[in-house]
Amino acid sequence: MKKMMMALLTMALALPMMAFAQSGQMQNGQPDQMQNNKRMQQEQSQAATVDQTGQSTLPKHTMTGMVSNNGKSFTSDNTTYVVNNPKTLKKYEDQNVSVRFQFDTDNNTIHIISVNPAQ
Repeated sequence: MKKMMMALLTMALALPMMAFAQSGQMQNGQPDQMQNNKRMQQEQSQAATVDQTGQSTLPKHTMTGMVSNNGKSFTSDNTTYVVNNPKTLKKYEDQNVSVRFQFDTDNNTIHIISVNPAQ
């Protein structure tokens, strides 16, 4: 009888431990559910930045400033921004211009949409 009770007690304690181990609760220090939620949020934010026509839905901003001598950066109000499409500024090097742009938070850069000479 004692042996049977010990066997039942062992089984009762072992089952929850096996179920926990199989569920893969921890992976890379974070629970699976947290990783799945984080991955889903990233995918949704990336999908939200491009609409059905392939156009970016990021907000468009305008500012005036100086184009660098190589066109790879733009300075406005003592803040320098890295430009991810410097070809758009190529013919405006070392000039004051007004630009319409979108800020890319993933790369911490700006994407120039249009350029107008400053007045």
